[in-house]
Amino acid sequence: MGISVQDAMRRSPLPFAITRGVERKLVYANSAFSRLAGIAKGETPGVPIATVFTGTEGGALSALLDRAARDGVELLDQRIDSSSERASGWQCSVWPVITDDGRAEAFGIEIRESGSPGAALDLQRQVAEQLLLGALRERSLADDAEAANRANTAFLGAMSHELRAPLNAIGGYIELLDLGLRGPVTDDQRADFARVKTNQQHLALLITEVLNFARAGSGGVSYAVSDINGCDALRHAIQLIEPLIAQRGLVFDGISGDSSIVARADPEKVAQILVNLLSNAIKFTPAGGHISAECAVVDDTVTLSISDTGPGVPRDKFGAIFGRFVQLKEGLADRESGVGLGLAISRDLARAMNGDLTVESTEGKGARFTLSLPRASEHTQPLSG
Repeated sequence: MGISVQDAMRRSPLPFAITRGVERKLVYANSAFSRLAGIAKGETPGVPIATVFTGTEGGALSALLDRAARDGVELLDQRIDSSSERASGWQCSVWPVITDDGRAEAFGIEIRESGSPGAALDLQRQVAEQLLLGALRERSLADDAEAANRANTAFLGAMSHELRAPLNAIGGYIELLDLGLRGPVTDDQRADFARVKTNQQHLALLITEVLNFARAGSGGVSYAVSDINGCDALRHAIQLIEPLIAQRGLVFDGISGDSSIVARADPEKVAQILVNLLSNAIKFTPAGGHISAECAVVDDTVTLSISDTGPGVPRDKFGAIFGRFVQLKEGLADRESGVGLGLAISRDLARAMNGDLTVESTEGKGARFTLSLPRASEHTQPLSG
């Protein structure tokens, strides 16, 4: 079995370290360097090289690093006289590690006792450069990925805003036509208008979902946290969605739990999460199925749950369904669907309020989604939903 570059550096008998910044602070030191410098395990990061060695070596080594930085050159096998307590001096090498764009972001340091063999010097230096360049490239890739994510989020937000205006206009003109303001309307035409209106509303909901995702990704979501009654929050969300329950031929079994339970959260965000959970339950539960809600408390956590008797969620998908742009297709071919952002946004909102969103399910027997929120102090007055 091979060893990694990091392991090779750590095990090397040659003292080696990496410094960064104008203060030449150590960001890495292998075991041999730490022993030579008397650095305790775990104390390496952030220690200036000038303070590591208290004798003449520290000043001389700092001077070498300054010179290498100023001139952009390697300084190999430079002799440094030892302090009085040392029997021999050092042979020191310092060199800039150059990134792909030509910048010297760090410096490697290698120390050998005068007269010690140097056959491994070039190999050691190559390995050191590989180690540091790898770390710098990883950081650069992470920065690029973050910038790309911000750009994508901004694009989604802008496009969502641009699409909402013409969609609203389409909806408005359909209403005018349906009212007969442009002339008599036949029953067949009204049926066609209804289909157009349904699809317009569905597309508007998808765009709203994408816009909410863009806002969350850009950090543009603010929270007005207060004390809210858990059962009242469930009741309010159900009132908003109740017409759809009847329209789909579903049965709502009511809200169970303690009506005095109080959570600490943003009422609007809680409503958004609960409406999304209820909408999913309605969407995926066949006619004649049941939906129920429950408010409970465990220690310092309030739980608001929505249960249904739909097809359920496969156990191996429990994590995936909270991902962005993820949808489960099994058995739902004839159902309208979103873009797979609702649960991802809902969980992000829950976690931003120091809560969480989880799922329990037995495939074929329904699912139970639970919003967990911090319990409010007993001495505060809750806001009703």
